[in-house]
Amino acid sequence: MVILILLEYFYCMKGVIFVRVSKKEQDFERQLQDLRTIAKSMKINIIKEITEKIGGSTSNKKREGIQELLFLAQTGQIEKVLVQEVSRLGRSTVEVLKIVEELTKYEVSIYVQNFGIETLKDGKKNPVAQFLFTILAEFSRLEKETLRERILSGLAEARRKGVKIGRPKDSRKVDIDYLKGYPKVVKCLKGGFSLRQTAKLSEVSVNTVRRVKLALENKI
Repeated sequence: MVILILLEYFYCMKGVIFVRVSKKEQDFERQLQDLRTIAKSMKINIIKEITEKIGGSTSNKKREGIQELLFLAQTGQIEKVLVQEVSRLGRSTVEVLKIVEELTKYEVSIYVQNFGIETLKDGKKNPVAQFLFTILAEFSRLEKETLRERILSGLAEARRKGVKIGRPKDSRKVDIDYLKGYPKVVKCLKGGFSLRQTAKLSEVSVNTVRRVKLALENKI
């Protein structure tokens, strides 16, 4: 029985669950549960669950989750990626298609839950999926652009009504005071270290490093 379980483990397709939410208060547990169920039904051995709480406007080069996903693909550790929606993979059509292209190069198939499509079939490109990815990614971009225009319009209207918009006058002073408490974190960030590397070197949490980075950017 143990041998059968081990054989099943080694011969099962290995995959990753990839989820992202845009706001800190949002929860990705529902995405994880749904994709875990799908992985089980498809007999995929999930070796990693990559989760991100990061805005959709962040470029893929700055997304640690995306970079980790690409590393797993490049090193041949995975064969499939499970995501809920195409928009989880990138902020623009170009970035999404680059991810698709790179994963395809390493023979890693992307399964998209809300449309039940995959980028590869029997190791070959699925032209229908490629076409749908382009359309879906473009729809996502247009939706974000429309939202951005509404926000800018709302801000302009608020200014016309005399509403003050922006950071409070004393906020920079608060940022400077906060940074003084984490000199090692500031030094590492200025030295080009990643969030995780900085957290490890400074012996603080990644969330603390994120807050310091935000304060540093606001100070600048």
